[in-house]
Amino acid sequence: MTTKKLSLEDLQNNVPLPEILQAEWAKDQVLQLFADLAAGAQVQHVQLKSAMTDATVPLATAEAAYAADEAHAIQVRYVFEGEMWCDTIMPGNPTTKIIRNRLPPGC
Repeated sequence: MTTKKLSLEDLQNNVPLPEILQAEWAKDQVLQLFADLAAGAQVQHVQLKSAMTDATVPLATAEAAYAADEAHAIQVRYVFEGEMWCDTIMPGNPTTKIIRNRLPPGC
């Protein structure tokens, strides 16, 4: 995976910015997201931050940490229907904040 930073020239040439969506979901909705990702996406990378770790983990490990209220933050990069996405999951009570970015090609 490569990272391409947008430059001033990109903005002047009207290169589109990444799409960013934000929502707050209940725990059952986030658990459904993990199930949907496992069933229908090509997961590229999962990063889990907790009191015990900040590491790359399998999706199932991140899901278990979330379900056990151990995750501080989870980031999942995945391909769905030919598009690269990055979801940042920030657990909270009573809702979890989800920030979803559709990444431009080459990222």
